[in-house]
Amino acid sequence: MISKLVFPLIAACLLGACATLQTQVDLTVGEWKYVIENLPRGEPEGTFTIAKDGDGYTGTLQRNGGDNSVPLEEIALENGVLESSRFQAQGNTVVMSGAFEGESFEGTLAVRGRTFPITAVKK
Repeated sequence: MISKLVFPLIAACLLGACATLQTQVDLTVGEWKYVIENLPRGEPEGTFTIAKDGDGYTGTLQRNGGDNSVPLEEIALENGVLESSRFQAQGNTVVMSGAFEGESFEGTLAVRGRTFPITAVKK
């Protein structure tokens, strides 16, 4: 009699444990509202988007008031750290890196030997 109760109890515990092994949500994925600081011509704002694509990531960046978004290329993102990503702006390759923490992002943009802070919040 006890063995008839033990097996269903063990099975229920195992099923419950498996249900909690879901893939963790990637908090870097989504739309982020950014501000780039200390540029010679002001502090532009806009959005960038990060999406999961198989084992990697895709993304775009768009400036407020801009007609076109530019693709984020070569996104290297691991454990909430954007090791690097590239995009083209006015004929220059810009490298963006930084760290996501919860609903915020802090990083830098590097172009032509200069760096500029970029901050963002999740929309």
